[in-house]
Amino acid sequence: MADINHLFPNAEQFDTMNALLAILASKSGEIGFDSWHAIQQAVRVGGGPSLFPIGTQLKCKKDGVGEIVWDVVAHDYNVDHIGRYKHSMTLLTHDCVVNSLQYDNTEALYYCETPLVAGTYHFTLLDGYDTANGGGKTYQFTLTKPVPANGVLTFPWAKDKQASETKVSTYNSVTEATAIETVSVTEGSGGTDLGTADGKTANMNHTHRIRYGSNNWKESAMRQFLNSEAPAGQVWKPQTKFDRPPSWEKTQAGWMNGLDPEFLEVVGTAKITNRTNGLYEEEGNIKQNYYTEDKFWIASRSEVYGGSESGLSDGTQFPYYAEPMDAGKIKYNTSGAVRDWWLRSPLPSGTSIVRRVVIDGSLSSHDATYGHGVAVACAIF
Repeated sequence: MADINHLFPNAEQFDTMNALLAILASKSGEIGFDSWHAIQQAVRVGGGPSLFPIGTQLKCKKDGVGEIVWDVVAHDYNVDHIGRYKHSMTLLTHDCVVNSLQYDNTEALYYCETPLVAGTYHFTLLDGYDTANGGGKTYQFTLTKPVPANGVLTFPWAKDKQASETKVSTYNSVTEATAIETVSVTEGSGGTDLGTADGKTANMNHTHRIRYGSNNWKESAMRQFLNSEAPAGQVWKPQTKFDRPPSWEKTQAGWMNGLDPEFLEVVGTAKITNRTNGLYEEEGNIKQNYYTEDKFWIASRSEVYGGSESGLSDGTQFPYYAEPMDAGKIKYNTSGAVRDWWLRSPLPSGTSIVRRVVIDGSLSSHDATYGHGVAVACAIF
């Protein structure tokens, strides 16, 4: 007797057919949040472009937020991090799903590879940088208490503030929030030289980052927020020896916390193209492309505006943004007001400045310590 089992669809094929039938029967073109598995099956067999054209809107729910609207922005663009699937569908939230979030916080001035004893020390700020507020000068300070190995010194020099009015604080570690002590600085070169804050001295950070944080996506607090299910207080962990807790560390649960579990099941881990700035990175990989593996991320400059900066691109333009008019890039916050929103790309000429889309849809940038809207991207494989 002939073997006829092959004439019958297997379970996966049944799922795919059911998905296609459900979609074709839909009059609105919108798929409910309870059918994400069917959508995934349709994407996997290559049905994404015809069934979910660019601009199609899909919806899911998140506890405490409500309904989230996703735009289909690309097909077969993102790649599964271990290359299992041929097809993918990239989504971007239609508007900002977080109204304001710091990309990264101010970083430590100095990392104590070995203990610092009580005594007088000095350091020099980056030459030629904000000289009107004390940049380029040398400052000394005196510690009355030792700092242990793996401790850090901070110098939170605020915008438009004189460096001489900023104080040095010492901490037992990068994660510690309670200072050992806080002391004033004065101009001078007394005591032990800790180095110049230009990124060229071992254990001394770059001046931009002690003031405004890091614009490196891999190291950012933003990336940790988007890829975490943890409750508030357990999302952030230091990524470098200079990293410090973000302003939202105690109050903000991870983005995946409370997100519809059926939606989370179909979101894959993607290989994301990134680039570094052209001035300073702790790893020394300036002006280079690198990759991260993320379930959620924010769009890059290249993905929204196309092209490259300083000869490097971090992706190609989403078909959703093929229309060159900036008005198509405008997003709103959860209250319906126009909101600027972060991109993950660094400004090439600085170590702390991150690209963003401003309220008229045009390209701009801002320091990582500021809070802007967050539009989230992901991919279904």
